[in-house]
Amino acid sequence: MLKQFLSLVFLIIVLVSCSYFGNTSKKDGIMPVDTIVDFNTVDAFPLFPNCEHIPSREKQQICFQLEMSQHIYASIKEHQLNAKEIINDTVLVKLKVDNFGKISLSGIKISEKTKTLLPNFDSIVKVSLQNLPTLQPAIKRDMPVTTEFTLPIILKQF
Repeated sequence: MLKQFLSLVFLIIVLVSCSYFGNTSKKDGIMPVDTIVDFNTVDAFPLFPNCEHIPSREKQQICFQLEMSQHIYASIKEHQLNAKEIINDTVLVKLKVDNFGKISLSGIKISEKTKTLLPNFDSIVKVSLQNLPTLQPAIKRDMPVTTEFTLPIILKQF
């Protein structure tokens, strides 16, 4: 009887200590997913073809801003803007680059005085955007995303 009792105790110890009854959670192989997404920033800015070779993110942003400004200013300069009064104003042009790299005009914030002095200003900006090359879209988490930004245009006439 003692032999049977010891055999039973040994069998219970083996079964309880077996890893089969332990905590077999599969959490070890699963990586946590970051569900908090900052929608105000992107990993890579939209790029013009000649800005792609720049390695630094900050310098790519500067290159994009300079290229965009130069293109719009060149287009405005082509059209002789003749106003009857002196203009000293800042126009805010809201632009959108979609996830395919196509740029479009979202809106223009212009004062009423400047609008009456330069009635075709918004159409000049629209035409200049149509002549832009297709951009490389902004990237967020390795996916192309649509971005919007505001470009200030300073108008000064002497």
